[in-house]
Amino acid sequence: MTIGFLIYFDRKNIEFNKGLIIRRTRSGVRIISDFAKKYEKFLTYVGNFAVIVGIIASITGLGYLVYDTLMGRRSAGIVLPTVGSYQYPGPVFSVPFWYWIVAIFVVVSIHEPMHALFARLGKVKIKNMGLFLFFVFPLGAFADPDEKQMKKLSITKKLRIFAAGSFGNLLVAGILIILVIGYNFLIDSFITGDGIVFEKTIENTGAYEVGLKGMIIEINGYRIKYMSDFLNALTAVEPGDTIEIKTTEGLYQVKTTPNPEDPKRPFIGISEPKTLFIYKGLLGGLERVPDNTLNSIQWSLGLLGWTFLLNFGVGVFNLFPIKPLDGGLMFEEIIKHFYKGRYANQIVNALSLIVLAILLTNLFGQTIFSFVKL
Repeated sequence: MTIGFLIYFDRKNIEFNKGLIIRRTRSGVRIISDFAKKYEKFLTYVGNFAVIVGIIASITGLGYLVYDTLMGRRSAGIVLPTVGSYQYPGPVFSVPFWYWIVAIFVVVSIHEPMHALFARLGKVKIKNMGLFLFFVFPLGAFADPDEKQMKKLSITKKLRIFAAGSFGNLLVAGILIILVIGYNFLIDSFITGDGIVFEKTIENTGAYEVGLKGMIIEINGYRIKYMSDFLNALTAVEPGDTIEIKTTEGLYQVKTTPNPEDPKRPFIGISEPKTLFIYKGLLGGLERVPDNTLNSIQWSLGLLGWTFLLNFGVGVFNLFPIKPLDGGLMFEEIIKHFYKGRYANQIVNALSLIVLAILLTNLFGQTIFSFVKL
């Protein structure tokens, strides 16, 4: 009902097209224009740097794509939201629904405004800006510059505009890396692992036979604080070996068995092992860290991580020399600038088709090959 009222009162700016809601507005154009005028000199340097970054990222990203494709590794993927534990098959990355919504919102909120900013820097009129929505969820954004004015620009100004969107996404990705590092440092200042706790022992295993209980703090004399310590301690152990496990309840000699999921790996016979976290530093007097606090930390780290990946992925992908992607438009201008022959358009189109073929091979080649083998 609320959404209906919003659409009704904003109906002058709303357009329905093939199931999507398109909201057009000019409210941000004035702000962008004023910003471009005020910081014209600074933005010119930024735009030139964005072009250099864009070309390097395009060539580097394409190089990795070609190499991984030749090695039979999938390095590209389609990112879609999912609910619960459902995982999409094939080359689709399943992203928790709210992570996807927030990350896409960040992606579109920086990408198209950056295009608009550098279009205004080049004195190109922005007719309007807007969002593509599915209900209230953002699927994309757009800036609508005057095409006639765009065609009259110099190659340098055009390249700044084309590179700006992906540069904005890569810039956000860089900021998010710093945030993740700082966030992890902050968490590590107040929280530490103290050992491994588990739900129960499993019948017909070494842990069950010796009555293992308590929190695991050592394996073969190796201090165990985190799950990574626990897994590392077992890498030097073979199924059938007897290991010494120290817990808060005592010392146990446990004979390992083959892991049910991988018989080559050892299994001590405990279910649901996890790190027990405790407070330290200024919060050291408090009790163990509650599960809801740990879940909040994990959720926020996941959000930062996926927002980084989507901004980085969209930034690099959009720079591939495939028309009508920004990278394709950039390389079209470069090729036509240095090669003014009659076959310039054919060269641009051929380059787009070759890169597109490599991308599709990387995405679906493994799936097709596996299907053919069957």
